[in-house]
Amino acid sequence: MNESREARLTEIRRIITEKPIPNQATLIELLIEHGYEVTQSSISRDLTDLNIAKQRGKYVLPDLELFQELGILSAVPAGPNLLVLKTAVGASPLIGVKLDQLQLPQIVGTISGDDTIFVATNNQKDQETVLKVLGTN
Repeated sequence: MNESREARLTEIRRIITEKPIPNQATLIELLIEHGYEVTQSSISRDLTDLNIAKQRGKYVLPDLELFQELGILSAVPAGPNLLVLKTAVGASPLIGVKLDQLQLPQIVGTISGDDTIFVATNNQKDQETVLKVLGTN
């Protein structure tokens, strides 16, 4: 049984990133399948603490619109585990920080320049998930 709250929060982010979750009951089922002992009230608190909102009938991670507002111009795969994000001039450091704050388990690390961010993932599946989260795929 997984007891760590931080591990549970990371798992919630991963689940919401990988598939559409329409309600708390579905999220609870998936967490139980992955060895977490949860209740509706604990999940409700977790969703609030993570600033996860429901949009268009599914839960979404916070600040996703922020990336477009800050100026992501393109996201291009550069091999099976590297994404190259082009941004407005000067926007990359802030967007890189926001990416890191999301704590997506699919992102191994980021390097930000002035108008480019390199995003490292473990594999192509994780790369595709990150593209979906960013709304660029």
